[in-house]
Amino acid sequence: MQKNLEYLVLLNDIDIMMDDLAKGSDAKYREMGFDVDANEHLEKAREEMRAKCTEAMLSRYDKIRKRYGKVVARVVDGVCYGCYQRLHTDLAQTKTNTEIIPCPICGRLLYFLA
Repeated sequence: MQKNLEYLVLLNDIDIMMDDLAKGSDAKYREMGFDVDANEHLEKAREEMRAKCTEAMLSRYDKIRKRYGKVVARVVDGVCYGCYQRLHTDLAQTKTNTEIIPCPICGRLLYFLA
């Protein structure tokens, strides 16, 4: 996977975890045995990931996050799992993550599973 895309996937996962904790779902996480008092660790990891990204990537990331919440969507069998729409054939046949490709329908950033 391309490093920039990997950073965006990790940043997206960290933001989702922070959102879950902010919504008060920490009781559920405590019940499963997770350390939910680690918000400062998540914040530090988030800043580290943002530091590894370019300004252009962060601008795009923040814009998509503001609109949808979830920025990165995987593609399985030619379907974007952000909007659940089938991608056109030439894009759906892409099997590598050599570049950051937005979904032509929802605009989320796509990553392909091997």
